[in-house]
Amino acid sequence: MSKGTSPDHLVGETSFIDICPTAIEGEAAALLYPIDDDRQMLRCALSISNYRVLISPGKKGSAEDELGFSLPLLSIASWNVQRRALKATTRAVFQWGREQTVADHDTVTRAMDETTPPPLAQSNFPSAGYTLKISSKHLWEVEVLLQGERVANTVRDLWRYFHTTQLKGMPAFLLYRERYAALCEDAVCDNDDIHEENHREDKKNNNSSNDDDNNNRDKNNDELTNGDDGGRCGFENHIDMVEFGWNLFDADRELERQLSLYPGTAVPSVSDVSRVGIKRDLRPWFRLTSVKQSKNSYGKSPTYPFRVVVPNAASDELLEDVMAARSRARFPAISFVHLGSGAVLARSSQPLARSPALRQDGELCRMFANSGYHAHNAEPRSEPPAVVPIVPISTRQAPPPSLFDTGSEEPPAQRFPAATHQDTTSTTRSQRTLYVVDCRPSNAAHANLAMGGGYESGATHDFCEVKFHGIENIHSVSKSFSKLKALIHRFNGKQPKENFLSQLHETGWLYHIQRLLICSNKIADSLDLGDSCLVHCTDGWDRTPQCTATAMLLLDPFYRTIVGFSVLVEKEFCSFGHKFAERCGHQVQGETSYTSDAGVSGSDTEAQQSNTKLQPSPIFLQWMDVVFQLVRQFPRHFEFTTRLLEYLSEEVYACLHGTFLCNGEKERMFEGVRLGTASIWTDVVRAAAKERAGHSSLYFVNENYDSATAWEYISKQKGSGIQRISPNCSSKRLVFWESFYLRHDGDNYSIDFRDGPQQMTKKVSFNPEWERYFDRFVGDSCAARRRELPDMRRRLQNLCVGRPAVAVASASLGKGNSRICSHCRKNLGFFSSRGQCVRCGTTLCNNCAVCSDSESKMCLDCYKLCEWNTQ
Repeated sequence: MSKGTSPDHLVGETSFIDICPTAIEGEAAALLYPIDDDRQMLRCALSISNYRVLISPGKKGSAEDELGFSLPLLSIASWNVQRRALKATTRAVFQWGREQTVADHDTVTRAMDETTPPPLAQSNFPSAGYTLKISSKHLWEVEVLLQGERVANTVRDLWRYFHTTQLKGMPAFLLYRERYAALCEDAVCDNDDIHEENHREDKKNNNSSNDDDNNNRDKNNDELTNGDDGGRCGFENHIDMVEFGWNLFDADRELERQLSLYPGTAVPSVSDVSRVGIKRDLRPWFRLTSVKQSKNSYGKSPTYPFRVVVPNAASDELLEDVMAARSRARFPAISFVHLGSGAVLARSSQPLARSPALRQDGELCRMFANSGYHAHNAEPRSEPPAVVPIVPISTRQAPPPSLFDTGSEEPPAQRFPAATHQDTTSTTRSQRTLYVVDCRPSNAAHANLAMGGGYESGATHDFCEVKFHGIENIHSVSKSFSKLKALIHRFNGKQPKENFLSQLHETGWLYHIQRLLICSNKIADSLDLGDSCLVHCTDGWDRTPQCTATAMLLLDPFYRTIVGFSVLVEKEFCSFGHKFAERCGHQVQGETSYTSDAGVSGSDTEAQQSNTKLQPSPIFLQWMDVVFQLVRQFPRHFEFTTRLLEYLSEEVYACLHGTFLCNGEKERMFEGVRLGTASIWTDVVRAAAKERAGHSSLYFVNENYDSATAWEYISKQKGSGIQRISPNCSSKRLVFWESFYLRHDGDNYSIDFRDGPQQMTKKVSFNPEWERYFDRFVGDSCAARRRELPDMRRRLQNLCVGRPAVAVASASLGKGNSRICSHCRKNLGFFSSRGQCVRCGTTLCNNCAVCSDSESKMCLDCYKLCEWNTQ
């Protein structure tokens, strides 16, 4: 059962079909299993609502109910209803249930006659039924046998109403409006001006009273987290009232956490050598910048976040020049800084080999090379560096100049003591090399070179060492995933000649997982040794975040917590433009549009208008499998269990939260997703808090997590915050993710229900300082959410972005001529009164049409949306 789509009623949920598993007569449903010639059936409940399909074998709370599951409508790839003949045993299952043993048709008739009068008339006991086959965007296929022609026709007709053509019609928007309309978040907004004024005052006095502020904040959070259970309940009630998940990732907070032993304190002067430098504080050398791009427009780099981390020595003018040298204007930006070694992990897209801005690109890349941190590099260059003549590498006596170099004209022999001259010179030369981790196979990179792309080469990038890691593109991943899906559904494990493991190897799925692990492990090794890395693939939004995020998991124990993992996904995937909408197959038209510098359509709207062929691929699901391998090898290093990964792998297709809608941070902001939908991390953190408190069964939380050891590194008492884990990337250690890929496989229904996994409810106590830190982290996120609400509303009112032409409701949409009310499903005859929603064009009966202030008719969803936007 999916944690996020529980059998409990969802807010605003309306059931179109609701079949009880214990119905004696009339319409019924049964789950078909397993997928072989000797098929059996399990009588089940079937419910189809405006959000999901619920299939529940057995009564609620029974052992069979553990096999129940729910499929969100947007996660369904195909839906088909076919007529099929019913055998005597099949009809008996519908009549008597799963436990009835039937020999032949005569036995069924005689058994009915010997008891009460037959519950089914001959007309209600048909010789034919209907098979509903549901294929999800995962690996799962579900078959349900339906009895009753009316229910079969209704199910068949429902499919065309499950799809939306507008982003604001996604389930995430409706769920959020229903959930928060009556809660205090809007009430809190009445005091937003007060909060904003207090926030400005806090920033104004930050330098003079920072310590006092921290002490007061600790005191306030201690009141919530210390003491008896009442304190914990107070904290849980506090986080239940605010949609804080959007604010768990804060760019300023994350930068401070990475760069300083004492985040939250004032930035020290670069001249204070006792407080700055490697293993102490690197904040003077890095900054967050918006690259002179307006807050209310997409800008020149629309797929990048609003602000990125760059070296202080890089001016905004230089960054604007470098945009022209990289595909999609995705210039090199910093993802992670290794405080213990000073090495930098940067990411970008491929360079454009024919760009006239390659010199500026090389200048920026040279800044990432770890040549030491010096005072003159803490400020942007006022003038470009002098041109250095190119010398062949074989005859070069010293490493190339770096913007992190001291600028001294002295030879290396005079800068270091004579006793250590040889080793230090070797180390310096190594650190002045920037390791470019090109995720692609080398032949693919050379093919891109012929088309104007390529990799770092030539005189402008002679300090770079490029390594290709052979990770295949999205098309190869999709083919491998299709093979895996076919194998799972067509494989009959009862045949002795077939070998599942050999066929699994032929799909290549685990090979792709292995390549990602090897590449990420190499990145982590390089950063540990002090060698900076620049990671890219072609566009830098698929393979690149997979590798950078995994490398950061291997290094930083903060990301191995539930809160830290949410920060990691938000930062590396969501903010840096992983195309969730396109890759997960739920890309629809929005209200804004943009075009990247490369002239390629980048938004949902443009892709729809230009009829560009979309490219779905299970990239995020593939990365979840990579993380699964890590959690399996290091179970005590992760706060979360693999069930969190399973939950995220499902919800990325469900569209019940806004986290995985759209294709980037700016698009989510300008389309109103951040303002009008819930973040999945809010629900995850709330669920984890209840599990640790013993209020619900352990599901996401790993009770064996070693929080005491992790806290020593998270607090930077040890290792400057770095706790390295080194996975075994051998194919012998990689395993098939059975609990997820085979979750709804037919073989799972043949097990004894008592042998299934048992969930426990127990209170889990982690290190007290660890708990206080993350409670304070979440509390600060709640406060940030309250502060940003008025700013988001103002920004959405003053957008300077492209607006596509609004589609006018017409018969061409296929909705205006419908003979069925789109809301209540009432059949509309020729003389029936009907209306049409002026916003989405759906057909409505008079009872379901709502009149707006302008006396125009709207459907209920569009009316609620208009009312919500005017609040």
